[in-house]
Amino acid sequence: MHPTTKALSTLLLGGLLTLPLATPAAPIGEPGKPARTVATVNGTPITEWTLQRYAQQRGLPPEAVKGPQRDALIEELINRELIYQNAVSIGVDKTPAIQKEIEHVRINIIAGAMLNRSSDRFAVDDAEMKKEYENRKAELSGTEYKARHILVASEDEAKAIIEELNQGADFSQLAKEHSTGPSAASGGDLGWFRAEQMMEPFGETVEKMQKGSYTKTPVKTDFGWHVILLDDERSVAPPPFDSIKEQIRVGLQNRLMQNYIADLRKEAKIERP
Repeated sequence: MHPTTKALSTLLLGGLLTLPLATPAAPIGEPGKPARTVATVNGTPITEWTLQRYAQQRGLPPEAVKGPQRDALIEELINRELIYQNAVSIGVDKTPAIQKEIEHVRINIIAGAMLNRSSDRFAVDDAEMKKEYENRKAELSGTEYKARHILVASEDEAKAIIEELNQGADFSQLAKEHSTGPSAASGGDLGWFRAEQMMEPFGETVEKMQKGSYTKTPVKTDFGWHVILLDDERSVAPPPFDSIKEQIRVGLQNRLMQNYIADLRKEAKIERP
């Protein structure tokens, strides 16, 4: 299974499966061979598989179970097993809340395993990715804008600044004196951006402006009131295929997974109160 498929299965299930066990771990140990026992607690073995899986869930590198941390990890597992055995002895595992958590994790693991077993159905080859790239070239290209803005708290302040601009005041200087935004020190310079990167109606306003012009009426966003100056604009070519190949792969695999789930939903009887 391609690594991005596995990562994507976790992402896709994010809304359904919230625990980190959404997809099973990579196989540990040699197939067909019983895992070696590293400790026994009241007759219950702790195996090499458990040790490696525990280290993996802790985010430790594979070499951790072979190095100085090995003994410490085994001691942690012994402690965990002792606590677990004590909890079971007094019936903690039988409480409704714990039973619900166990069932949640069980569903998580099995659903994640199903996505892994179905990985062939989500495979994407280079030809499909290149076709998707060609289809999205127009979307990936477009226009970037270079603009400045002056951000203030009230519409009246913005109108007063526009009046000063009408009288010939320097935009950058006014930004340094009045803007409450982080770009004030650089004269309100926002650098290059795409319109869709900005909160509306800021981006929409910039798209309609002529280069060198400033807004004659204040623009309101959640941040406050803006006066905007469009310094420049430029056409942007789409990024090279190789630079976004994996991004395209994930998008196509996500589409295939969504289709798979949609098919399951068509056949299911789903009731909601």
